[in-house]
Amino acid sequence: MSLAGHDDPDRARFPVAACRRSRQAGFTLIEVMAAFMVFSLLFGVVLQILSTSVGNTRMSGDYTQAALWAQSRLDTVGLESMIEPGVTRGDFDDRFSWTMEVEETAVADGRGLDAQEGLPIVLYHIRLTVEWGEGNRGRQAVFETMRSVDTHWQERQRGRQ
Repeated sequence: MSLAGHDDPDRARFPVAACRRSRQAGFTLIEVMAAFMVFSLLFGVVLQILSTSVGNTRMSGDYTQAALWAQSRLDTVGLESMIEPGVTRGDFDDRFSWTMEVEETAVADGRGLDAQEGLPIVLYHIRLTVEWGEGNRGRQAVFETMRSVDTHWQERQRGRQ
């Protein structure tokens, strides 16, 4: 053992220098608290980013599901029955519902003349609104298309039979 009861001979001869060295060997409480605060802030930001990402993924999935429902509904328009102007409503499942507006549309050429005059077709504008969610969290997606219908379709069907 050395003079001061320590194994380090330099510490016994130079006690002030030894104290400085031991203070510099670790972190102060302020430094540890500052590092913890920086870590906490960064962790909070990362959690917020992940939370937003999960919400966006869920919303994207809902819009994709709405588009698939709309496509399947629009694909059957005019196949199951004749297209008729008006508003119809229904549900796809317990989350998604739809409203379809159908109106006859006249097509005018650049001179303002009816381009359909004399043609055996009727043109319909179809607007399908798919809705889901409740209250202020409710969402909707709108899909629009045009369909033409042969005005002599029923006569041709009877002729085939």
